[in-house]
Amino acid sequence: MNGDIKIKTPKEFGIKLNALEIHEKDFPTVFRGYDAAEVDNYLDQIIKDYEAFEAIINLLQKQLYQARQNAVVRPPKAPEADLEEIMQRIRELEVYCWGRAKG
Repeated sequence: MNGDIKIKTPKEFGIKLNALEIHEKDFPTVFRGYDAAEVDNYLDQIIKDYEAFEAIINLLQKQLYQARQNAVVRPPKAPEADLEEIMQRIRELEVYCWGRAKG
C-alpha cells in the first residue's frame, strides 16, 4: 500500500444533485400550487445541507489520506523488540512465582 487514494467527487458516491443544481432548479407555477416562497426556503436549507455534506466528505477524504501517509511513513516495530519484551515479562513472572528467575 503506497498511501495514495483518489479523492472522489460527490457524483462518484452516487449523489445525483449538488447545491448549485438545486439552486438553479425552477418549478413551473400552476393554479393552486405550492407556495413558491415556502419551496424556495426549503430548497435553501437543502442547499446548505448539501454544501455541508460536501465539505465533510472532502475533510474526511483528506484525513484518510493523511492517516494513510502517516501509516506508510512510520516504520513497523522490530520483531526483536517484541521478543525481548516477552522475555523480560517471563523473567518478571518467574521472579514473582518462584522468587528468582530460572535459567
